[in-house]
Amino acid sequence: MKRTLAALSFVLVAAGVMTACSPVDGDVENHVVKTVSEGSTIPVADLAPDDATRFTVVCPYESAADVAVRLGVATTTLPDLSKRDDAQALVVVTADGVDSAEFPRDRVDLCSTEGAWPVYEKTDTATAAVAQKDDVYVVTRDS
Repeated sequence: MKRTLAALSFVLVAAGVMTACSPVDGDVENHVVKTVSEGSTIPVADLAPDDATRFTVVCPYESAADVAVRLGVATTTLPDLSKRDDAQALVVVTADGVDSAEFPRDRVDLCSTEGAWPVYEKTDTATAAVAQKDDVYVVTRDS
């Protein structure tokens, strides 16, 4: 019985550590909001975390399969927004794999530009315009 409790305690602690290391959607949303609030033009690469090698944004009505083709990764790790228009997601490829964070469009809208976001390298120098409309930061990427 003591062994079982000890093993259970270890599993719970390990699960807590793994959860603490995973990106939290709210943290990603706050990072994006902070980034876009810093000016009327931002470097697109600043949207992604420092450990990103490449990234893209998933917009409403995009399927996980389309994003997988664009990024060259498995669909199992990607959000499917093919039937939704209330959310967007930042998908980041790192040395450790693929991370994604889905968040609503009510604070920042990365999907105002027509068409799918391209894949950006973390070192990319592309920029995007930022305008605030009705308490929402609207990001328009350069074509």
